Amino acid sequence: MKAALTGGTGFVGAALIDLLLQEGWDVAALARDPARLPQAGKLRAVKGPLEDETALAALAKDADVFFHLAGLTHARERADYERVNVAGARSAARAAKDAGAKLIHASSMSARRPDVSPYASSKADSESAVAEPGGDWRALRLPAIYGPRDMVTLPFFKLVKTGFALAPKTDPAARASILYVEDAAGALLAAVNAPSGAVYEVGDERPEGWAWSEIGAALGDVLGKRPRPIAVPRPLIAGYHGIVRTVEGALRHTPSVREGQINEFFHPDWVARENLLDAACDWRPKTPLKEGFAKTACWYQEHDLL
Repeated sequence: MKAALTGGTGFVGAALIDLLLQEGWDVAALARDPARLPQAGKLRAVKGPLEDETALAALAKDADVFFHLAGLTHARERADYERVNVAGARSAARAAKDAGAKLIHASSMSARRPDVSPYASSKADSESAVAEPGGDWRALRLPAIYGPRDMVTLPFFKLVKTGFALAPKTDPAARASILYVEDAAGALLAAVNAPSGAVYEVGDERPEGWAWSEIGAALGDVLGKRPRPIAVPRPLIAGYHGIVRTVEGALRHTPSVREGQINEFFHPDWVARENLLDAACDWRPKTPLKEGFAKTACWYQEHDLL
């Protein structure tokens, strides 16, 4: 089987390439800088940006499945989300259809509530965009993902190691699905066998998801700590986010805090429950939360990060 893939230099994309190679797939990956692909030399690299339709066509040629993972999570301008997350998804879907390949599109759980942020809105629009060309497509709303190589969750690990676990102060307590990166890669691969033309939500081993306090306690057990749970009020986080965005905007840095991210953080329900992937195919998450946390902590420690 031949796979084409965008987003291979990213966290989930790299894990998916690892899985595809392990399963014996012939992999082609699009990258602006092919040297950044962790598996360079083990796959066919296609040099180019997502906006280059000629490169996309070369990537998709002869592919059985086209995995589209490329996208922006943080952007200076809302137009950047439209250009990359929406128009990019549309172009990938068109390339997949022209090549006769199945398309697996990586969306986000935030697409369920497009009103919370420009990012969430762009992911919802990306799901419509992949359907426009009318090919053989599936979109997966992935939940929060963690694991080795991930730098986004590292600050949370460091905080719990110091004995504290922050959570948004909401009533009722906010809950979310949270998935180990290898299970996320497995879900993307398993979606090849799910019915086409549908959006699937991807959950974890608990149908009810996890409260932030439960996530902190589970990580504390792994790290040998009993972190003190601290419910942080929205105004405090809002003030911090405002300062960070102002400073980064003045310096013209890519924002580390995206517009509307506070709405995402304080939304009470990011638990997968609508049209679940595990009801549509034989995929099931394999990695319990504590086991995944232990593997992730080990990787951080091996790289002198924790």
